Amino acid sequence: MELKNDLIYIADDHIMVAQGISSLLQQLGYTNSRIFTNGEELLKACHSKIPAWIFLDVYMPEGDGISTLQKLRGNGYQMPVLMLSMTAEKKYVDTSMEQGANAYLHKSCDALEIGKAMGAIEKNNKYISTAVNYINTSTIKVSINSEYYLKEALTKREVEVLSKYCDGFSTEEIAQQLFLSAATVDTHKKKIMQKFGVSTLSKLVAVAIKSYFV
Repeated sequence: MELKNDLIYIADDHIMVAQGISSLLQQLGYTNSRIFTNGEELLKACHSKIPAWIFLDVYMPEGDGISTLQKLRGNGYQMPVLMLSMTAEKKYVDTSMEQGANAYLHKSCDALEIGKAMGAIEKNNKYISTAVNYINTSTIKVSINSEYYLKEALTKREVEVLSKYCDGFSTEEIAQQLFLSAATVDTHKKKIMQKFGVSTLSKLVAVAIKSYFV
């Protein structure tokens, strides 16, 4: 395997996800990556040293992915930007591409797909994850492993709730943080579990983290 010294910035507020992407990149020979937990940190780093590639989570505090992408392009940065998300809603794909993203990857992607995306970009093409049903995202079916699959795309609120559970917060704590009732959070949890095809919260969190969905 040829080692590549390209500097890569990865921004994701979930460290485990960022580390997972970094690990996948290492499988492709990219060993020089830096991890950031929000868009503002990444922008500051770009002012000091410009990376060859950027992987950018769509949902982040202190500078979400799309607003960070807008600032990057507004400041004249032309490096390839690959958006990362666990949602596959067409509007987010469209907005990302309109703002100058070069690729939109689902967080269930593997090293092979990342390599395909980077290869497409090097040939001046755009890339949209094979996990994204771009024509009709309401019927999305995303493979996680041989046992589980995401039967339907998550809503933005469901992404927020799932992320909180993966961070170890209780239903009551999530309700306070998102200004919702505990009953509403519990309803979101049940819908998310149905979409993942799991019956317990512990299994949901384990599958979500293992598959880099958050």
